[in-house]
Amino acid sequence: MPAGGTSRVSGVVLAAGASRRLPGDLPKQLLEWRGEPLVRRVARQARASRLAEVLVVIGHRGDAVRQALAGLDVGIVENPSYAEGQSTSVVAGLTALTASSRAAIFIPADMPNLEAPLFDRLIAAWEESDAPIVLPSHRGRRGAPVLFDRRLFAQLAAIRGDEGGRQLFPAHEAEIVEVEVESAEALRDVDSEEDLA
Repeated sequence: MPAGGTSRVSGVVLAAGASRRLPGDLPKQLLEWRGEPLVRRVARQARASRLAEVLVVIGHRGDAVRQALAGLDVGIVENPSYAEGQSTSVVAGLTALTASSRAAIFIPADMPNLEAPLFDRLIAAWEESDAPIVLPSHRGRRGAPVLFDRRLFAQLAAIRGDEGGRQLFPAHEAEIVEVEVESAEALRDVDSEEDLA
């Protein structure tokens, strides 16, 4: 399928966490970077890619996150169990996917350098390889976002705790496809306001 068209891949932005390492009540997804909240920037880049749909899983400060996304063509998925860990947001996102989705890219909301072309490269690598897992890497260091084929959705739905789909990597190591990125900055996440600066 040509770049710029649609795909059969969904995007799930994980934006429900409480970001306990930050002072105050402001979660990472609401930190501002270059004039907009991180969650809006990440969702906007996802929406500009070939992803067929973009869902944003919200929880902590859900109303504020919803407001930060106003006007974007994204679906909102509420995760009332977000305090139990990232796995609950993965499951919430899976549950909300359209039936036609053949794969899903799980996207952390705290990665300011994510750009639409990276999502498209992950989609293209999956279309070419039919791999169960596709992810970006830089000089051997793996990062997010991570694409999971529908074949793994049942296994993803069974994960528990404060860890996402990485729990499935060991069982599928030989089949993982890595997409090399030029800069480690593309894979950097934010744990503090200092990181943004």
